[in-house]
Formats: sequence, structure tokens, C-alpha cells
Amino acid sequence: MHRQHILAVTISLLLILPGCASSTESEVEMPVEPDCASDPNADGCFENVITEEDCSPKQVFTGNLCRTMMRPEMLDFGESEVTLEIGVEIQQMTPSFLGDAPSSWAVNPPLPDGIVLDPDSGVISGTPTQESSRKSYTIIASNAMGVSSFRLQIIVMPPEIISIELQAEELYCIKGETCHLETPSFLGGTPDKWACDPPLPMGMALGADGSVSGEPSHIGDSNHTITASNSAGEVSSTLRIVTIHPSPESIDYGSPHFTFSLGQPISISPSTSGGEITSWQITPNLTAGLSLSDSGVISGSPDVLQEATGYTITAENSGGITQSTIYIEVIDLPVWELEYEQVTFHLSIGDEIGSVTPSWGGGNPTIWLATPSLPPGFSLSQENGVISGVATELQEISHHTIWANNSAGGDSAQVSFHIINLPPQAVTWPDDEYALASNESISIHPQYSGPSIDTWEVEPLLPSGLSISDSGIISGTPDQGTDWSEYRLWANNTGGSSSSSIWIAVHDIAADQEYLLRGMGQTSWGGWPSPVLPIGEWSFPVAFAEGGYTSEIPVISASHAGKGRILGYGHESWVYGGGGVEETAFSLRAVEWACGANAVVGLAYGAGFDGFQDDLESQGHSVHTSVSPDNLSGLDCLLDEFWNGHDDDDNQNIVSFLLGGGGVIMGGHAWYWSYSNTDLAHNYPANKIANETGLFVSSAWGYNEVDMSQVPHELSRPRAAIEAIRDDRIEGHSLSNEDATIADSTLSLCTNVVSLDFHDFWAPLREVVNQTGWTVIEYGTLWEDVGYDLGEDPVADTLLRVETALTQGLPADQLPSHPSHHEFPGEVPSNASRIVRTVSVDGNQSGLPSNFGYSSARAHVRMTTGTYAAPGEVVSVTIPPRLVDSGAYILVGAHSDNLWGKDQLHRHPEIVRWWHVDDTEMEVGNAFGGPIYVAIEPGSTLGIFEVTISNAVDAPTYNHGETDVEDWIQMHRHAPAPWAELGSDQFILSVPSHEIRDLEDPDDLMDWWDQALEMEHELYGFLPWPRVERAVFDAQISAGWMHSGYPFMAHDLSAPDVVSLAHMSTEGDWGMFHELGHNHQWMPSTLPGTTETGCNFASIYLMEDLVGITGHGAVS
Repeated sequence: MHRQHILAVTISLLLILPGCASSTESEVEMPVEPDCASDPNADGCFENVITEEDCSPKQVFTGNLCRTMMRPEMLDFGESEVTLEIGVEIQQMTPSFLGDAPSSWAVNPPLPDGIVLDPDSGVISGTPTQESSRKSYTIIASNAMGVSSFRLQIIVMPPEIISIELQAEELYCIKGETCHLETPSFLGGTPDKWACDPPLPMGMALGADGSVSGEPSHIGDSNHTITASNSAGEVSSTLRIVTIHPSPESIDYGSPHFTFSLGQPISISPSTSGGEITSWQITPNLTAGLSLSDSGVISGSPDVLQEATGYTITAENSGGITQSTIYIEVIDLPVWELEYEQVTFHLSIGDEIGSVTPSWGGGNPTIWLATPSLPPGFSLSQENGVISGVATELQEISHHTIWANNSAGGDSAQVSFHIINLPPQAVTWPDDEYALASNESISIHPQYSGPSIDTWEVEPLLPSGLSISDSGIISGTPDQGTDWSEYRLWANNTGGSSSSSIWIAVHDIAADQEYLLRGMGQTSWGGWPSPVLPIGEWSFPVAFAEGGYTSEIPVISASHAGKGRILGYGHESWVYGGGGVEETAFSLRAVEWACGANAVVGLAYGAGFDGFQDDLESQGHSVHTSVSPDNLSGLDCLLDEFWNGHDDDDNQNIVSFLLGGGGVIMGGHAWYWSYSNTDLAHNYPANKIANETGLFVSSAWGYNEVDMSQVPHELSRPRAAIEAIRDDRIEGHSLSNEDATIADSTLSLCTNVVSLDFHDFWAPLREVVNQTGWTVIEYGTLWEDVGYDLGEDPVADTLLRVETALTQGLPADQLPSHPSHHEFPGEVPSNASRIVRTVSVDGNQSGLPSNFGYSSARAHVRMTTGTYAAPGEVVSVTIPPRLVDSGAYILVGAHSDNLWGKDQLHRHPEIVRWWHVDDTEMEVGNAFGGPIYVAIEPGSTLGIFEVTISNAVDAPTYNHGETDVEDWIQMHRHAPAPWAELGSDQFILSVPSHEIRDLEDPDDLMDWWDQALEMEHELYGFLPWPRVERAVFDAQISAGWMHSGYPFMAHDLSAPDVVSLAHMSTEGDWGMFHELGHNHQWMPSTLPGTTETGCNFASIYLMEDLVGITGHGAVS
């Protein structure tokens, strides 16, 4: 090997050296190869050989050379932790390492007993002999160059317990006695710990060796898991422990034979030996009344007789049973010493005796008997002999023997009864006062529940036609009028009597009218009266005059009110006759009718009636002047004004005086009062007490000529008219057309002025409407013969007026959705959303000067909100405080023409609703639905304010100069409300929404209308024009094809033309220009006969200069 290295170096040097290192070819001398075979010692034949002995301790001989020794590294036994079991030989653990082999092996600390480390090879082997906890052992391998170590954890565990076997799976014990189970056997390792779950029964314990022993103290049956464990693991087995009682040994009732008495309480108890007894049974079942308790006691009261009968009693517990037999006989005892706690009964009819209980000795009675039978209403209990009941019939004293018997015998006792009658108890009546109508049948029933009544008496005699029956019912048909009288009634029987009283008056209204008008004829009064409407139950008209706007109105009416009478005149001067002879004669007769003859008459302070004193005294009356309502005592009669200054206390004094029987004469008109006041029904003085007086003063007016020659028709009395209407529609008693017309005329005077809170008047009318249904009027244009014909059915006309009163008077939350809205003004789509909108309103509105006489110059100015109220729905409105009581209104509806003057209706006569602004939070609505406006009183300076409207429907609205045309096309014209408005600062058009759904050029259209209005304003010369004019298109208007006013009204037939710029700019509309001309007519400059011609200046001017058309059929 060494030689090979030298040769290689030599060859390399030869290859790289240049030629100078050699001689020429001829000069090369070749070496001679030695013959080592013949001369081993020759030069070149010796070879140097290295042996192991040549190596130092830190070298390793490789076979031909010595190399440097490497230290052992990365010593490893394959496992860093081993678990061993005592007595089980381990699998040898052989080390691995890098580097040269260790020359020595060591371990620290020493390995567990039985485990060894081979010092030469490092192999770990052996069989562990003792348990050892987890411990780390360091094994060190070393050679001359160094050391390497390895840490090994070793655990030596005992043998695992394989199983345990209890000496018995079930252990039966007796309570209180020693019980034991030997140590369980086991396989595998030895247990070093025993446990039980759940704990053993009380008194039992688990030994250290797994045995179970002790004295159980409670009965029970339980399962327990017995666990044996050592450090190698645990095993379990289940043990059932049953603890039972000691067996009972004997039971003894002291005697085998028992004799008991029927119904007598008994109790026998057993003595026992042995274990505790947990249940008792007896066979057969004990006789009725006896029972066996949980402790074996036999007790009770035998209910049934029986011969000696054997019974087997079984006592049992969990440890066993024992039995005993006894014989029981039940015998009876006779009854003796029967007594009652009360034996004499003195009773009145209706008396109750409660329960009278007997007592006795001996056996229990099985039969009870009364001889003779007890009086009616009383009974003898067959169970216990109790006497009870109520005295129901009269009888003299009676004696009765009560027997109590059983099979062994019986006893008796004596009782007696004496029953007398009770006097009648107090009799009451449904009311204290009865106002009856003559010639109408009545029946008044007493309210009574006391002792029987034999007879009835009444004093004085009842009014003619009435009688009282044996049962106390007052009935009959009174045939003539009577004043109020008190009637005392006696209810009698053999025990006495009871009295009661009622007041009765019979009102003969026809006789009252005849008395007042007897001998009267045509009269003439002064002062222009107001109607006095007799709306009360007992009110009636006396005389009529021609009305200012109607054919006939009641100007003198009277009423029975409570126990008093009142007569009212339509003018205050009529109270004393007005100076006319016949008129004064009537006034004196009225006083006698209301107050009686020779009455004490009081003339109200400040009424101006003092001049009547002499006339009154000439008729035998006593007169007091300057009387005030706070001092009416001692008077029979009060003469006062309807239009007075009385406060609430004064009014109450007058009402109390009247209802208590006083007579009252009042007079006064309301038409002048209404010019400067509002709310006639509640604010006019006379009407504040109209609910009590029955007389309501209307604000209409009439003439002074009064025909008193005839008694008014029965149906001219509102209450009679209402009853006739009801009978016609509900009861089927048809009115003649003549009578129906009279009834309608009577009620038409009332329904538009009497407010709905006069319930006695309205309740029966509302009932008829509710039962017959609301009137649906078919929509029709001007030329169509459809709709509702007024006068064709007067009863229906009356009900139509009632509907109007309801839709105009009910609060918003009570308004119905009137079904006629489907016809007009139209429906709100069912899917239309409800919105909340706040709008800005200009409250500075001057209106027009009143000299613009055809323009409704002082009408409230309507401010558009762009919202619509759905029919019958409540709309909430929030208003600034400064509007409250400013004269402003919330108006719901645009179609404000009243159509009662038409012969044929194409819609309901009144379909707008005005709501006075009296609070900052309001609820408004309209039974027909309609646009919502804020209506400002002319002359208002309320400034700019905001109004919030909630629960309304969005209405198509175009405001010229404010609404973007694209927004109009895309959004506003599609708003769901059925009516739309196109408006500018000159003119507003209210048209059906379907007329503008396709309108594309509202800006051009309103530019045109603005020009038209500006031309009219300029023509008539009143500038600047202070009001935005309005035109509303309606199914029907109150007069003509169109009419002027605010708004000026036109038929909806014209609506398509006025929203068409193409039509208006080429054809124009003479009627529109004409009515706008009327609105511009200044009355002082309008000459007689020029009303319909002066307005045509505007028509000609606009037709020629704006439209470009010359001439028209209306001019020549």
C-alpha cells in the first residue's frame, strides 16, 4: 500500500515536468527489476507490515493500519420509558450508538431488583422481583476517547388483578341480626384496596380484605359495586343485599268471639310478637261500618246486623306472615229516650226553622215516621230524624208524633206547629212617576217578592180606563188626560197590609192642542220668529207660520216636562201677546194651561214683560216682577226669555222648578243670535236646557202671520213622526204618501240643527238606519236619469236626512265608511299606503272684499295639503297652538255644494265635513272620504306654520313652479287617491285623478291658466288679486251648468277639457271664463239687469285674445 502511494506520486511528477528533466532517448537508463525470489533481501524487495500491537490505546487497528479511536455518541436503547411487571422477564434491551465501541458500561442508580446491565455489551435484561415507582436511570458507555449516556425511565408494576369472585352474588340479611360475606377470591395480582359504591346499607361494613359484615338497621334491597384494586388496575363485581324483617310470630285480639251492637262505635286492638308487621288483611271483608286499620285495629260502627261470622286476619312483613281467626256478631239495640231540641213551633209564612236535630239512647233508628204528616213545607229526614223546612201554608196548631224505630224496638216524641201569615212587605214599582199617553194601552207591574197578597186597593181612583188587577198590575187604556196625581196603593192579606205610592199623569196632547187653540183664528204677531222645535217625548207644536226658507215652521210649541208644563214662543214679544187682542188672549190662555188658574206668576227680571202684569191680574193671577231663577219658591209660573243671560245654576233652578211641577212660559228668537255666535245646540241659552224642556229653538226664521184655526196634524209632532217612520220601515205599518210627506217635513226641520247628543231624539232614528241600511245613490252625469229622486219616498228622504246628520255630526272615530262613496267621490285602492305628511301653510289670507258679491268673498280659504282621507278612517292632525279657536277649520272633502234643493240626486247631498280647530291634536275624517284642506278664515294673519297629517292617502298634486315635471310624470300623478289637484298661485283645479293620469305637460297647462286668470284680474282692475281661485268638478252641483263662488263649481263632464292644453288653447271654455267673470263682479258697479252680461266681458276677452276665437252664441 505504501509503495503504491510512492509510485503514484512519482508518475505524477514525471507527467508535469518538462523535457529538461530528462536526457535524450539515447541517454535513458532503464532500472533493473530485482529478483526478490532469489534474493529476498535485495533492494526493493522489503515490505513494511503494521499489526494491532503497533496501535496506541487511543487508536483502533483496522487490519492493516491504526486509526484514531472515536468516542461513542448518540447512545440509545430504543425506548426512553418502560413499564415492567414483577416476575415477568423483560425483553432484552440492546444499545445502539455511533463511534467506536465502549470499553466499559455503568448505570446510576442501580437498576431495579432483578434487572442487570451487562458490563461488556451494555445489554439490559432480567426479571423484576419488586415493585418500583417510576425512576430515571442514567446508563454510561465510555472508551478511551470519551463517554456517552442515555436516560431511561423504568416502572415496575405488580401483576394486574384479572378478576374477583364474590362468595355470593346476593346476600340476604335480617334487620338487626349479624350478616357476613367472606373475602372474595381473585385471579392475577393481589388487591391492596377494596371499595364499595354506593355505600353498604347502614350497619354493614366492607372489610380490608373485601369481606362484608355487620347488622343492617333498615329494611331494603340494594345493589352495590365491590371494587378490588392495586396500582396495576382494578376490577369490580356486583353484590345485591336484601334486608328483611324478622318474621312475625303471632297476633292475638284477646278473644276469638266478639258481639257488637248495631250503630255503636267499637275498637279492638291486637297484640303481636315477632317482627314488625307492615300490612294487615282480613278475609272476608268486614261488615259495613267496620274497618281494619294499618295497625290491625278493627273499629267503626257496624251498620248491618249479622250472625257470628269468622274473619281471618293476616299479618305480614317482608320476613313472613302469621294469621288469626276471630268471630264477629252484630246485634241491634232498641231506641230509647227520643227527644228534640225544640218541640213547639209558632211560625209565620216564609219562616224557616233550620235543622231541628233529635237525640236518643240505645240503637240507631232505621225508620223515622211522623203521624200525622208534618205541615206542607216541612220534612222529616229518614236518615237522621232531622226536622226542617219553611212555613208555606197557614194553619192552626197541629200536633205530630215522631217515631224512631229499629228491629229491636223504638221510641216517640211530640212536636206541634202553629203557622200564621205575615203582612205584605214593601211593594216597589219600576218608576216613581208615569207619564201615560191617552188612548194608548199600558201595563205597569209591581216589583214584589214577599208574603202572598190577597187584595189590592188604590186611592184616589185610577185615571179613567185604567184598573188594578188581583196581582197588582195596573193596566188598560187611559181615555182622557189628567194632571199629575199621587196614587197610594195598598197590598193586603190576613196578616196586615203594606202601602206604596206612584205618580201618574195622562197626557192627551190632542186635547192640549185643542184647548190652547179653541176659538182662535188668524193671528198676526211681530218680530220675525224662530222655529221652536218640539223634540221632547211629550212635546208638541201649537201653531205654525210660513218659514223664511220652508213652507211651514212651528213658531209656538209646548211640552209636558216632568210634572210641569212649558210653552215656548219663537219670539220674546209673543210671551205677552205683542199688543194684539187675539194674540194677548192666546198668551193668557197659555199661562192658564201651563200654570193653572189663579196662579202666582213671576215675570223674569229684565225680560220686558212687566206690561203684561195688568192682563194677568185681570185673569185672577198674582204677579211678581223682577223675578230671578235663584228665587222661584212660592211661584206657580215663570215667564222668561229663551235668549237670556242665565248661567248653569240659573238653568238648573229653572229645570228643577219645571220638573217639580211648575209652569214656564218662554219666548225668544235665535236667527239674529246665530249671526255672531256658533254651536246653536249647545250655546244658545234656551237649548242648554232643551233636553229637559223638550223645546229646541232653531236659528231659522219665519213670518209673523200665524193661523191658529186648526189643531196641527198628529205627525207634525217629531216624536210621533219618528214612531211612524219606525213603524213603516221596521214594523211594516206603511204610511200613506201624504202622512209620510208630513212626517218628513216635520223631521227635516230638526235633523239639520238638533245635535246628535240629544239622544232621546236621535236614538230611534239611528236604530231605523242601522236596521234598514245606508242609502247608496247611483252616480250619474248631468244628463242621465239615474240616482235618487227626492220626494218619491218621503220616509226614505227622512232617513237620508238622518244619514246626513250622522255623517256630519259623529266624531271621527265613530264615522262609518258610507257605502255610497263607491259611487262618488270614489274608492281608495285597497292597497293604498297610509302616509304621514307635514305641510307648510300660509296663514296670512285676506280673502276678497265682500263687494265681490258672487265670489263667496268671505269664504274660508282652502289650503291644499296633497292628502286624502279614506272613507270612515280617522286622520290625525297636529296643529300649532295659534290656530286653536282662530276661526280655522280642517276641511275633509272638496265637493261642498249642498244638493237638498235638487229633485234628483246623483250623489249624497252633503259630502264634505268641516272640523273646527279647537285643539292642537285633532282627529278628523269623512264618511265619504275626500281631500284634506286647512281652511283659513279671511282676514287671518297667522303667518307661515306647519301641519302634520297622519294616516292619510297620498293624492296626485301638482304645484306650479314647485313640482318638478319629471317627478310629476314618474311619481306624483300616480298617487292613489281618487281626486287630484293642479294648482298655481293664480288658480287651482280639483278633478278626478283618472283625468290626469296621462297628463304630460302640467307646467304648460298651468302657464295657460295663469295667463287666463291674470287677464281676468287685469280686465276688472282689482290688483293685486288677493285670493287663489278654485274650480271643483262634481257629479252634480247646486245650480246650473256651472256656478260662481269659492270654489266655483262645474260638472265633472267639463273636467277632461280643462286639463287639456290642446283643447283650452284652441277651443277655450266660455262657461269657465263666464263664472270667473262672476267672481270678479264688484256689486256697487253692477247695474240692475247686468249680472249675466257684465261677467261676459271676461268670456269675450279671453275667447278672442287668449284663445283666438271671435264670437259666441251667448252674444249677438
